[in-house]
Amino acid sequence: MLTRDDPQPLPNESNTIEYKETFNEKIKKEIAAFLNGEEVGYIYLGISDRTRLIVQDFSDSERHKIEEQVSRWISSSLYYPSPIGLVRVHTEASILNIEVKPGDNKPYSLDERVYQRNNSESVKASPETVNRMLRNQSLDSFDKSEALDQDLSFTYLKTLFSRAHIAFKPQALGFQTSSGAYMNTAFLMSDQNTNVVKIAVFAGTTVQQFKDRKEISGPLPKQIDDVLAYLYLNNPLSSTITGRGQRDDQQGYPTIALREAVVNAVTHRSYFSKSPVQIEIFDDRMTIMSPGPLPGGLNTEAIMSGQTLPRNPNVVAILYRLEYIENYGTGIRRIFDSYQGEESQPHLLAREDFVKMTLPNLNYVPAKKSDVPSFINVVSTDESGSVTVLVGEQGHIIEYLKTHNHITRRETEELLNVKASQANNYLREMVAQGVLKRLGAGPSSRYGLARQILNQ
Repeated sequence: MLTRDDPQPLPNESNTIEYKETFNEKIKKEIAAFLNGEEVGYIYLGISDRTRLIVQDFSDSERHKIEEQVSRWISSSLYYPSPIGLVRVHTEASILNIEVKPGDNKPYSLDERVYQRNNSESVKASPETVNRMLRNQSLDSFDKSEALDQDLSFTYLKTLFSRAHIAFKPQALGFQTSSGAYMNTAFLMSDQNTNVVKIAVFAGTTVQQFKDRKEISGPLPKQIDDVLAYLYLNNPLSSTITGRGQRDDQQGYPTIALREAVVNAVTHRSYFSKSPVQIEIFDDRMTIMSPGPLPGGLNTEAIMSGQTLPRNPNVVAILYRLEYIENYGTGIRRIFDSYQGEESQPHLLAREDFVKMTLPNLNYVPAKKSDVPSFINVVSTDESGSVTVLVGEQGHIIEYLKTHNHITRRETEELLNVKASQANNYLREMVAQGVLKRLGAGPSSRYGLARQILNQ
């Protein structure tokens, strides 16, 4: 640590030294970069980074205010994971400085951005660097880290333990440190868990139009229960009448595949990432994406062969006791086994920041080019006798106007289940085609037919 007794100019800025003339918001980025370093870093205040001379001193009250501000930064949600215990303001030092110890739970992010030291600068880390940090994480480091939130309750979990006739003992479950503080294992299993699963249902095979969306939070077992309940409601059943006495029923997605994919995503995701588990349901497929790479440098071939390296071992142990997990290393293989003999097969994609499982809908039948659209309307055009053929969404608008004098933008939104911008696009296109005419202006705008409908 540098002092006023050291000869000036002071040493050059480096991977462990940063100079700031004043205390400002930029210091948050320097702290984040030092947290991701390999050695203890120091941010010295009141020193010019250009001349390396002491240019300002701080009163005792100023030092105290700076200490309080840094403490607020560190204890807030700005940094993830929490760097509590790694940052200290040396108010007693002859040169006011902030000491930052490198953390064990790299990468540390500031507002979801990861920084690192590059000699005398704090720069945004490359995706490759972030991936290397993730691979080098201790697999149980998140589980064993002290939780930022210590005011936890376990209503849902206690109910599950009671039903399973298992004694609920927090210490035995790996919930607490030797001093009694809650660890992140407890946080993930608590009613206060802020990690979420987001589900979106789309019309068709693209993301252009939402049909429904849902966000599920709470303790991990509850997330699994609630997600599966929702997915089962969106699992189409197809029935085929055969010559036998019984009909053949087939669900779009094997329930085993849904269960294993959801359990894997929630259990083995990286909780160092703030990103949610994301599930998207299309007509032809479902994708389940969890944050973080495969743990411990494993690849898809190793996973398919049955190798396992649990990222959150304490979580795995609890879910195993509650029978959410049957056996380690079999989940992915169960998914593929459930599609055995089917033409369409699941697909596992692993990248540096996510793992995505795609499950095909076994009941999906692609539309043929010769299929007739749900609505076709032929509208007369000009005196030449040419016609305009409207299909799909514009056809739906024409169908509506067969029984209504006009339609508004809001009514178009509700009719087509689209956003305001898309509704406006449809209406503007039909006005440009001369099919509709605009009546009124501004918020009171409405649209009526400008031409005769030739076919009813």
